[in-house]
Amino acid sequence: MFMLMPRSLFRLAAGAAAGYLFAVRPWHLRWGADDREVHAEMPGDDLVPRPQYQATRAVTVEAPPAVVWAWVVRLGGYRPGGASGQAAQDDPAGHRELKVGDVLHPGPDGSGYAVEVIDPPHTLVLALRGPDATTACSISLRDLADGRTRMVFRVRVRAAPTVRGTAHLATTDVGDFVGMRRQMLAVKQGAESAR
Repeated sequence: MFMLMPRSLFRLAAGAAAGYLFAVRPWHLRWGADDREVHAEMPGDDLVPRPQYQATRAVTVEAPPAVVWAWVVRLGGYRPGGASGQAAQDDPAGHRELKVGDVLHPGPDGSGYAVEVIDPPHTLVLALRGPDATTACSISLRDLADGRTRMVFRVRVRAAPTVRGTAHLATTDVGDFVGMRRQMLAVKQGAESAR
C-alpha cells in the first residue's frame, strides 16, 4: 500500500486548492451567466455595496416570465398570509400577496430573507441581515423570444470582521453554488413542466 509522505500530502492539498481557486471557483461564481450578466448592475446591489462574495448565475427557461415567477416564489418558501402550513402553490399566480417586508424561508424566530424590492414578474430582491453577515439575493427574469425567460440570480455577501463572520463567508463560498444551482434548476424544471 502506497502511503503519502507529509510533503506529498502538502503538494496534493496545494494542488487541489489551486485547482479550486483558479478553475472551479470562477466557473461556479458565474455558472450559466455571460460577461454582460456578470458585470451588469442588478437591483439590490446597493444593499451590499462592497461584497466579499458575489456570484451571478443564469439559466434560460422555456416558459414565459409569469410562469417562472410563480415557481420562484413557490420554491422560495413564501407562505401566503403568513400561514406557516400553506405553501405558495395555494396562490397560482405566485405574486398576489407577496410584498415588500414579507419574509421567505422564515426560521423558528421569524427571521429570514425579507423582500426588499418586488416587481412581478421580473424582479425580486431579498435581504438577510444577521449578526454575522448581510446577504442580498436578486432574481431578474427577462423576456426572450418565443415565450422563453432568462433567469439571472445574484448573491452578494458582506461578513462581519469576526471569526463567526469569516466562518459564515467560507461556508457561503463552498455551499452557495450547490444550493443555488439546485434551486435554479428546480425552478426551470417546474416552470417548463407547467407550460
